[in-house]
Amino acid sequence: MKPLIRGTLFLLALFVCFPMQGCSDLKEINDMAIADMVGVDMDEEGHYMAYYQIINPNGVAGSKSGGSRSPLYTYAFQADSWAEFASTATRTIPRKLFISHYQAYIVSERLAAKGLDDLLNFLENDPTRRMATNVFIAKSPVQDIMNTFVPLERNPGKELRSVHELQHNVASTASPNSQIKTLLENYEGTKLSFISNIRVVGKPMATTKRFETIQGDKGNFELFGSTIIKQGKRVGELTPDQMASLLFVRGEAHSLIEPIETDNQEAAELQLMGQPRIKRQLTLKNNRLELRIHIHPKLKLASIDTNGRIDTATLHRLEKLFDERMAAHSNALLQLGKKNHWDLIDIQDQIMHKNGKRWHKLKASPESWEGAKITIDVHAKIIKTGVIMTPYTRS
Repeated sequence: MKPLIRGTLFLLALFVCFPMQGCSDLKEINDMAIADMVGVDMDEEGHYMAYYQIINPNGVAGSKSGGSRSPLYTYAFQADSWAEFASTATRTIPRKLFISHYQAYIVSERLAAKGLDDLLNFLENDPTRRMATNVFIAKSPVQDIMNTFVPLERNPGKELRSVHELQHNVASTASPNSQIKTLLENYEGTKLSFISNIRVVGKPMATTKRFETIQGDKGNFELFGSTIIKQGKRVGELTPDQMASLLFVRGEAHSLIEPIETDNQEAAELQLMGQPRIKRQLTLKNNRLELRIHIHPKLKLASIDTNGRIDTATLHRLEKLFDERMAAHSNALLQLGKKNHWDLIDIQDQIMHKNGKRWHKLKASPESWEGAKITIDVHAKIIKTGVIMTPYTRS
């Protein structure tokens, strides 16, 4: 009886295993050319250029054991359409090109100035695309960026994503929405996209000797400011300080430091603690469009230089000065935006979501937002001061 049971169980197990033969179409990693970063450009004759930074699995494995093989290789191709690159790549790359999991997408400034219509249409039709991939506008030649090794990270695409995340979370100088997804969503509407800029500091380092130098900043990437994209085309750019003011007035800033000086010969640095609470009120009174923005940030007293004690009166003075400075920064930026016809805080989009006949005329004109009177009220509160009530001073 027992041998019969064992035989039956064996046949049953064998029968269950038959449908599990799903590994016949398994793609081995060594059969694919996995792109870690993609760069796109347009030459002077109007031809498209694409750069694929391909991961070398043997190089990555070798680097962990002390080898000097390159962890990746960059391939450059030219074509007349974006769809051609898949076939063009077969002329040089001995593996099937796999670009669905790239870490970063680099776009040249001249291509962004001409317009990203064809590129965005191509990406929209690709079902394997990664919508949340970070996009960067190249202020250096795309070729230099795509042929540069960076310290700390073997994959430059990973470093770019990490630096961009830190710039948003720590300095609030980069938009969290510098992504392909944002460019596609804003293409047909009135919203602007703020795409982070990238450049190479010094000469690009294109060999693995880069990992033997102690100078981490030389030949490395630097993110600074953002390019403004409207409906797939570059219309301007903002500096890092302007981006910090923009993210603050939009309620998207996480952490920024504002230096303060008082009439009492006091100097302090106030640090934003998390996204501020913000309320926007868009009204239409007597055909007059008004937008009032209330911002309630929580602050940390990062440093202070004063001869007196840090009392309540001191904190109130610092809070008031912070309110005035941030309101001034924000108003100056919005005036710059109106001068250049940049709807930096999406007023027109807010108009389009209003109901009622009296809003119809404003909805019909894409420039209606420019007539809005904007008032910014900042009400900061210092909630963290440290443990020293009387700062150290030199006698």
